[in-house]
Amino acid sequence: MLLSGSTTQLEQKVEAVKSVAETKVQLLQGDSSQAKSELARLSKELHSVALARDQWQRDCEKWKAQADMYQEKTGKSLEEMQNMETRRMALEGMCSDQDEIMERLRRETAIAVEQKRLAEELASRRGDENVELKRKVESLEALVVEKETQMKEGEEIRKRLHNTIMELKGNIRVFCRVRPVGDGECGTAPKTATPLVEYPSQGDQKDRAIKVLAPSGSSGMSSEFQPFEFTFDRVFPAQSTQEDVFDEISQLVQSALDGYKVCIFAYGQTGSGKTYTMLGNNENNGVIPRVMQQVFQTSNELREQGWNFRMRASILEVYNEEYKDLLGKHLAANEKHKVHHDAHGNTTVSGLTTVDVSKPENAAELLRRAMEKRAVGATKMNDNSSRSHMVFTLKLDGSNEGTQQHVQGVLNLIDLAGSERVKASGSQGDRLKEAQNINKSLSALGDVIMALGTKNEHVPYRNSKLTWLLQNSLSGASKVLMFVNISPAQESANESLCSLRFAAKVNACEIGVARRTVKTDPKDSQPTRSPRSR
Repeated sequence: MLLSGSTTQLEQKVEAVKSVAETKVQLLQGDSSQAKSELARLSKELHSVALARDQWQRDCEKWKAQADMYQEKTGKSLEEMQNMETRRMALEGMCSDQDEIMERLRRETAIAVEQKRLAEELASRRGDENVELKRKVESLEALVVEKETQMKEGEEIRKRLHNTIMELKGNIRVFCRVRPVGDGECGTAPKTATPLVEYPSQGDQKDRAIKVLAPSGSSGMSSEFQPFEFTFDRVFPAQSTQEDVFDEISQLVQSALDGYKVCIFAYGQTGSGKTYTMLGNNENNGVIPRVMQQVFQTSNELREQGWNFRMRASILEVYNEEYKDLLGKHLAANEKHKVHHDAHGNTTVSGLTTVDVSKPENAAELLRRAMEKRAVGATKMNDNSSRSHMVFTLKLDGSNEGTQQHVQGVLNLIDLAGSERVKASGSQGDRLKEAQNINKSLSALGDVIMALGTKNEHVPYRNSKLTWLLQNSLSGASKVLMFVNISPAQESANESLCSLRFAAKVNACEIGVARRTVKTDPKDSQPTRSPRSR
């Protein structure tokens, strides 16, 4: 049984092996058939590839033959053709870049064309506007010319009116100024409380009349005081300020700028305030500094009208009938200043220092230098009495290139030495000689003014160095203003009365026919004109 079982197992194994073998044989037979089919396909493809290879070989031989023929005909090598191809490609690249540039330029050109169109439209509008503006400018220019002509004509009318006013006021005017009562002085009549100086104000006498009490006796020794009344162009009481005084004379400065000769005197006894009126002090400038300030201010304003002024100043004194230059070096004893008057009304002094001034500070420095040299001395009436006449002269030469006009004006500002009675001042020696010469020259000044006022054929200018120096500024078209300064003190009453009587005689005089020194270019046929006042 064991063997029978083993045989059965073997038979089962044989059957299994046989079954596997049959399966593999079947698989192998299938693979063989497939391999034959694949081989047949590959053999067919190989034949097709061989045919294609033969065709490619024939094409290559043909292309080589054509290339050889081309090379033979053109003489170009393959390398050269490659180079040309490279260049072609480079050129194509450049062309592409140029195309881009051209496209950009076309866009920019289109923009520019549009901008040009807009600009032309704007220019057309602006052209119309310019035509209108040009028409307006021409109209305005014509209006400016017309207004300038009217302004010049109006200025000439103003000049005539200004001078007419000055003439109506008088070519010689007299102002009276009373200084305040000083410490230790008595301003009332003896044995009464009546003021020695009063100012009547009835009617037209307001600001023009003055009444003084003075000794009734001719010798001045009487104890009885009686009233004396005077009327002048203007009276300034003791409380008047330097501004009040200058306001009344400022128009004379314009007359000098217009080409006239102007004299402003300060007259009165010693100690009556003449130097204060003319020079002032550090706190309150007097006439001369204020005149200079106005001259510079007005001349600067006139530059807008084309006027330019040259200003030259000199300061001299007349001491003991001799001229002394207060701005120059001392002359030798035998060297003298001489005055010369020419036919055109100009006055020159030989050897006199003349300084160009361009601003008020320059003039102030000149005055300071002059006062350091001016002759002063003590008397019984004044510890610091001026012993000479000081003459500050400012020459104004104005020119206007646009109108070809020239004006020459002169300002003479004179601080006279104080009049005095020799007995009252107690002068002796040099002081006596000074007093005699002072009184002589003041008397000569009065004689000249009287002769001018009465139209005498002979005017005694040569009777004193002062009047000879001022000859051209006291006659003709000149404007003369005299300040008579008086003291309100009881001890000065008689001297005050003498000063007022002298001033009253001057106030009664009139000089000349108004005319001014104005030059024009000979080629200019237009009427003469002068600067505008402010």
